[in-house]
Amino acid sequence: MNATLPSGRRVHIAPLGYERDRVVEPARREAADVVYLLVDSAERGPEDSGDVVEPSSTAHRTRSDDVVEPSSTAREATSGGTSLDAEWSPEAEAVDWDAATPYQLAVREELDEFADARAVPVRIHDVYDVMGVATTIAARHDEDQVFVNISSGPNVAAVGAAIACMTTDALPYSVTPESYGHDVAETPLTRGVAEVTTVPDYPIESPTREQVHILGYLYETTVEKPYSVNKRNLIDRADDYDLPFLANYSTESRQSEYRRLDAAIIEPLREKEYIRLEPAGKQKNVVLTETGISVYRAFQHKILDE
Repeated sequence: MNATLPSGRRVHIAPLGYERDRVVEPARREAADVVYLLVDSAERGPEDSGDVVEPSSTAHRTRSDDVVEPSSTAREATSGGTSLDAEWSPEAEAVDWDAATPYQLAVREELDEFADARAVPVRIHDVYDVMGVATTIAARHDEDQVFVNISSGPNVAAVGAAIACMTTDALPYSVTPESYGHDVAETPLTRGVAEVTTVPDYPIESPTREQVHILGYLYETTVEKPYSVNKRNLIDRADDYDLPFLANYSTESRQSEYRRLDAAIIEPLREKEYIRLEPAGKQKNVVLTETGISVYRAFQHKILDE
């Protein structure tokens, strides 16, 4: 990887699968300052997708403790856009270390020897949760250099991690092991590191801030509450919050407002199948799809400071 980087901390993000060396050694070689481990959580639900849960005295689980759910205070603090610079330790993190293998715990301990190690819960086999957590962390470290290990977790996590890089300035990398073929119940899947390779970053277009705002409005109004939303409601919402696709234009006729809504919001989101239009009398309701819900949860960090 490129060692000639601008100033800022070196922040690594790594989904934690059945690996040890492929997580620890790249971070060590590249002199990581901060390493985020994305650790699978059986207690995490779809409604938590994209949330980065900070450590708390009431949000942890270790081999010597009973189950303790992440506190609402911890979740609210993280969702509010904090710097993620809380005090991190295995005892305080909202991670179920009871379910970890000994070598997964060793990863956490080894990282702490040379970096600020931080473990956050994810649903490791949910591409949107991995993507959402990774993009949220990257956004909070926008003044740092962020690297994402796309080879340390299962394949689905790799896809989510790679997409996160495509929608942020994070740099993905892949780690080639020296050997394979171990029993993951006893030892890590691979041993040693032969090479650390930078993965080409092909950017894709993430939802704009105003598109995420509309997805959030649809989520709050039609998913969390039993209401329906039509295009007129979306225009009123855009007026209330000065969304650029309307606020940047003055003396607009009602017809032109609908055209701008279609161009900036409706058509792009329909093409990506984040929303659909359903007939409702003379009007059409705007309905959030399951994919749209997942995408909103993954990118909600874009509007959390509104």
